[in-house]
Amino acid sequence: MVTIDQLRTCELFSELTDEELQQILPFAREESYKQGTLMFSEGDEATTFYILLEGKVSLQYEICPQPDYCQDATILLDKPGDFMGWSSLVKPRRMTASGLCLTDVRLIAIDGKKLNELLERDSHMGFVVMKELAGQINKRLKEAKGLTFKRLMGSL
Repeated sequence: MVTIDQLRTCELFSELTDEELQQILPFAREESYKQGTLMFSEGDEATTFYILLEGKVSLQYEICPQPDYCQDATILLDKPGDFMGWSSLVKPRRMTASGLCLTDVRLIAIDGKKLNELLERDSHMGFVVMKELAGQINKRLKEAKGLTFKRLMGSL
């Protein structure tokens, strides 16, 4: 059973009140995946928002700094509270990366459609979550670009 304290480990939800987090619990469930499982692929329909509880997941992106030149970039999620599947909260609701379980993984899976509906109904919750999401996407994009730049310069 998912708890408020588990939801609060995710930076997107860390500023929400207990009462606000309580509203998310009905559409949150625990899921487990075995090492080697491909949870989702880049371009898949995004239906679920995930919060990592245990394990390691590799997010694999394709970065194209030039029209005819693309490189893969990988970001490791390995801390409780790390999240993935944010694409379920924004249009066009397509995954922007592939998620591969590097170990056995335990996580919270939240129905993206229901979470979206809640965030649209409650403007305070929506603003708090989307503000955090924008910051986290920016951080990941910088990290992915940094990894690609290092690879281009031959330091990886």
